[in-house]
Amino acid sequence: MGFNHFDEKGNAVMVDVSGKAVTSRTATAKGSIVVSPEVLTAIREGTAKKGDVLGVARVAGIMAVKKTSELIPMAHPLPILKASVDFELDDDQHKVTALCTVKTDGKTGVEMEALTGVNVTLLTIYDMCKAMDKRMRMENIHLCEKTGGKSGDFSYGPQQPVISVCGIKNSGKTTFLEKLLPELIGRGLKVAVLKNGGHFTPDTPGTDTYRFLQVGAAGTVIFDDHQLQVCRKTLPPYDELFTLFPDADLLVVEGLRDTALPKLEIIKPEDERSPAVPEDKVLGYIAENGAYDSSKPVFDREDVKAVADFIMELYEGGALKGAVL
Repeated sequence: MGFNHFDEKGNAVMVDVSGKAVTSRTATAKGSIVVSPEVLTAIREGTAKKGDVLGVARVAGIMAVKKTSELIPMAHPLPILKASVDFELDDDQHKVTALCTVKTDGKTGVEMEALTGVNVTLLTIYDMCKAMDKRMRMENIHLCEKTGGKSGDFSYGPQQPVISVCGIKNSGKTTFLEKLLPELIGRGLKVAVLKNGGHFTPDTPGTDTYRFLQVGAAGTVIFDDHQLQVCRKTLPPYDELFTLFPDADLLVVEGLRDTALPKLEIIKPEDERSPAVPEDKVLGYIAENGAYDSSKPVFDREDVKAVADFIMELYEGGALKGAVL
């Protein structure tokens, strides 16, 4: 794909959008700033010396949205129909996450406006709190989603194809995946598995890295020439988890049934909580002897070959790519 911000002589130009149709366009971007526990408390309780940190940062972000074309050389001036900034405070990771949503009716999108809004929002938080902590760190700034325009919709999510195998607790997910994975791997796929579990003990008791965790380390890494194990006591956003296996052909998730990931649900008919996912949110079901009444495909839980065939059909058809978390 070539660059369209240069003319035939290599000079930078603003793209000519005069021939494009006016359409409704939206974009949402987000980013985080990691702060000290004292700063997070001051932000939450409104005790920072410079005043209402989030209130001022919100206004700054909205102002930045409207001034994007003055800051980004090739950005077009646009009529901004909506600009909002929202915040999430994470006590465990001492982090403030900002989300900026922008809407316009125009001939070009508002991705840069949303990203500019997030950046200035975070910079404002830094400016208002830097007297308390100059080690604050901005991270994970990215476009979450955009709609409208010739390029179509976009959602930030796993780059590889991904499918979730879900079900209620003790429905047999792990046992089924133990049988399914060799089938998929035998068809030439490099498969990585992410398991969403309950409470668990990171690392193996008695190992060196376990001992480090026990005395307060925030995380450990152990590696040799062939493998790597990471243990962290804090959970990154799901979209970061899906970047851990860039060389995998397919990501299989055990769990995360409440996300919009493509999913197969294992049915446990004797439990009234099953199924746990509405029928319109799943690709199919897996049940004992295939005994489940649904308009979606239903597979016998012992027929892993048929399930693998179904997944391969989805994989090759592109239905598992571009998943949204």
